[in-house]
Amino acid sequence: MKHTYFIFSLFFFSIFTNCGSNKNLQEEAPAQFQQAYFINSGGQMTFYLPVTAIQKNRIELKNIYFKGLKSPIVYNEDGQNRYTASFGIRQSDYVMSSDPREEYGNKMPQKPEKSPVSIKKDQALLEYQENGETKYYVISDIEERK
Repeated sequence: MKHTYFIFSLFFFSIFTNCGSNKNLQEEAPAQFQQAYFINSGGQMTFYLPVTAIQKNRIELKNIYFKGLKSPIVYNEDGQNRYTASFGIRQSDYVMSSDPREEYGNKMPQKPEKSPVSIKKDQALLEYQENGETKYYVISDIEERK
């Protein structure tokens, strides 16, 4: 009887500890970053993540969750060694017409997407893969630049 009680206790304890897991949230950065920042302009928000060192053969940066939105993060080939992500934050003027061909250039608004891990307003969640395993890292103190 004692063994059964112990086994059930261990089983329930493992269930509750797994439910509280933090989805592979890492405390150590996957690369060496400088100050992250973002710029708002014309209904578009661009997130910049300057990188001083990254092991591209082990680490692949995938997505950024920021201000309730999710966007792929890509390496910027401008020679400044940084990654960028673009977010559509405001809907632009739409062309409304009875002719569908005139509405062709309308862009779909970006849908909000909840971060897998709770973050603050001045934080972003970086999703990356390390050796094929998806992990997350919280980037703090993100500033807005003009």
